[in-house]
Amino acid sequence: MYACWNARAVGLAMTAEASIELAAEAGFDGVDLLVRDVVDSGVDPRMLRRRMEDLGLRGGGWTLPMNWKNEPEAFEADLARLPHYAEAAAVLGLLRTGTWVRFESDPCDPESLADTAARERLVRESTAWQMDRLDRIARILEEHGSRIGLEIIGSASERTGRGVPLISSYVALLRAFEGLARAHANVGVLADAYHLSASGEEVGASLGWGVSAVTWVHLADPANPERTSMRDHERLLPGEGSAGLCGTLLRALAEGGYDGPVTAEPLTQSRSFATDDPRDRASATRGSLRRVWPDRCLAD
Repeated sequence: MYACWNARAVGLAMTAEASIELAAEAGFDGVDLLVRDVVDSGVDPRMLRRRMEDLGLRGGGWTLPMNWKNEPEAFEADLARLPHYAEAAAVLGLLRTGTWVRFESDPCDPESLADTAARERLVRESTAWQMDRLDRIARILEEHGSRIGLEIIGSASERTGRGVPLISSYVALLRAFEGLARAHANVGVLADAYHLSASGEEVGASLGWGVSAVTWVHLADPANPERTSMRDHERLLPGEGSAGLCGTLLRALAEGGYDGPVTAEPLTQSRSFATDDPRDRASATRGSLRRVWPDRCLAD
């Protein structure tokens, strides 16, 4: 496994060119990029790939460039553009992406929320709807060599209560989408230490399909130790909180032979950062990953 720089994950808006240069300067092994921005800006991905290789950087993860949970017309339009983005990602050496599954249904009437049969029907319908869309996405990504990892939103405080609760744990995720993973070898898990903390699960919950199914790893510690009131944006750099799951997750992955990207994701509002200076944020992020990295596979 290797440490990746992701500017957006630490609250920075940077061009791909600037992200690549800063990743190398700060001592990262790889770099995550927003492929949609690269393509839409007209930058030649081959040029970026050559620069990455000159600097000794590996391709990390790329953000799935679509909101697949939107209205049918918008989804179809996004899906039609996905092959173009996936092709560019392959040129860049970015072969792993990820997305979260829904933790709550669309708002529904109080009678449906109170009726057990209605709730169960809504859960079945939502799962089938997501399976269908993710199946179509996975097929396109598979054609271009990309893997996709599924993750949860574990923070209970993110749920509004106006819809039926869906999936907010890795145990439930792996159970609900097992058929999708069987159908597509490129469908796996995005193991996220923050969401494991928020859901109250141990690291093993995200590894139920095996370490080989992990496509990408996100690390952050919760700033709020009270799980029931954790807010998704309240995060610290890996190793700064009391949860300890970042190091535990990396050790389990190292023991299982995980060979993919690891990205710190404390987000924009993290109090871990003293300034908005990109170099300061990159240095602090790289240092945090070194602190939680397993000693036997630590890359200086």
